[in-house]
Amino acid sequence: MSTPVTKRATDHSTLASFSFCFYCDKCGKEWKSQLFPFESGGFTAIEHEEARKIIWAQEHKNAFEKANLDARLYFNSCPKCGKRVCDDCFNFEESECNECNKN
Repeated sequence: MSTPVTKRATDHSTLASFSFCFYCDKCGKEWKSQLFPFESGGFTAIEHEEARKIIWAQEHKNAFEKANLDARLYFNSCPKCGKRVCDDCFNFEESECNECNKN
């Protein structure tokens, strides 16, 4: 999996679905991804357990990549410090985070 777009991210995935939260690098405001269902989860017989694990891992990776891309649209990137911040922590007039705008 790639590196999360924000410094802090949490994984709320289950055996049935995938979900991720990303947090503003400044204030910690949470953005939650859409819920991605585990679409190949129909394996129930014990002999298919290994196949289910492999497919789940691949779908989990793909769901994270999609959520990570979506998070890039939600968080603004400060060109000075590189932090990914929510709209509340970003100065759009100066195109930088509020913290860098103070300096």
